[in-house]
Amino acid sequence: MGCTVGAHHVGARLIMNFLQVHHEGNSNAPQRCKSFAYDVNQQAESLVRWEQRYDQHSRGAFYGYLDELKLGGLHLFEEFTSRRLFQKCCVNEDSVWLGFSLQDQRPKINGNEIEQGQLMVRPSGVEFELLTPPDFHIFGLVLEKNTIADELQGLDKELWLRNCSNWLVTRPDGYVSYELAKTISLMLDDNSPLTEGLSRQDKSIRIERLRPIVASRIADLLMRVERGMQEVNISRPEKRLVLDRVRQHIQETGRYPLTVSELCSIAYVSRRTLQYCFEHELGVSPIQYLRDCRLNEIRRLLIESQEPLVIADLAMEYGFYHISTFNEHYKQLFGETPTQTMLRASKYSHVAIALKKSPVKIR
Repeated sequence: MGCTVGAHHVGARLIMNFLQVHHEGNSNAPQRCKSFAYDVNQQAESLVRWEQRYDQHSRGAFYGYLDELKLGGLHLFEEFTSRRLFQKCCVNEDSVWLGFSLQDQRPKINGNEIEQGQLMVRPSGVEFELLTPPDFHIFGLVLEKNTIADELQGLDKELWLRNCSNWLVTRPDGYVSYELAKTISLMLDDNSPLTEGLSRQDKSIRIERLRPIVASRIADLLMRVERGMQEVNISRPEKRLVLDRVRQHIQETGRYPLTVSELCSIAYVSRRTLQYCFEHELGVSPIQYLRDCRLNEIRRLLIESQEPLVIADLAMEYGFYHISTFNEHYKQLFGETPTQTMLRASKYSHVAIALKKSPVKIR
């Protein structure tokens, strides 16, 4: 079904805070925009590359905002609306829309109530109806199909291109929704450690460089909820070969890949096969393996360095862009915070010697 939403009444669009960074000739250059609206028509006009109409269905003055970031094939946004709305929406171009909310108030899509943690998924060119409650926050992703396909290989890529347009509403998965919301919030946060202290141009460059990592992370999360995946059948020697390729790459380059997409390219396998090999041979997912390896490297530096280190800088150097999440993972793995490791570093640098007592002779 094609887009059939009628034309909007074009209201004056009030933009109170606008920031746009654009590199000429580079379609992947970040474009950032935050707009505030005081009418549902203004709000509906804020999302570009959509056809949509908003009707207000609860009393009182309307207030809303839209905070969005475009990263060449990835459109991330957060939307707030203060009143109950009935929306008719349709995504343009060859894309897939994912919508999700973490709050207790639940929206309805085509009359079906969405459970907490559940993803709403719609392909482009298909009109849908969305009923949202008052004071509602919703996170959204519009993904060009080929942007995600570029992060996949083999069977994963084939199934994504074949099935993504047929997705309806996925089953609840609070973890995926939380991780996606965290990713979007981090990218939209002007005070994020990703860009803290940088000029506007340098912020744009750093976010642009992060685009492959963001795209790969989204692909990882989508694989958790993608339906129709076939079971993997691979022999143990083949599984060992996959792991050996990864270890050899790390040994030769001296660096740990930051994304599963990199691992797939190194090992010449699909995400599904990679996941299977790591879980069956090492008992952990590829993501956890990479994270734990990088955490161990950071711990070694904190213990062995003779110079004072800035933990936040070290974390970002090793691909941890959210300091609170880094601290959480570090403490879970080692039972102490990075700061505690630094404070006790001298104790870890000496080998503990256990004195043996002479055996007691029994007569």
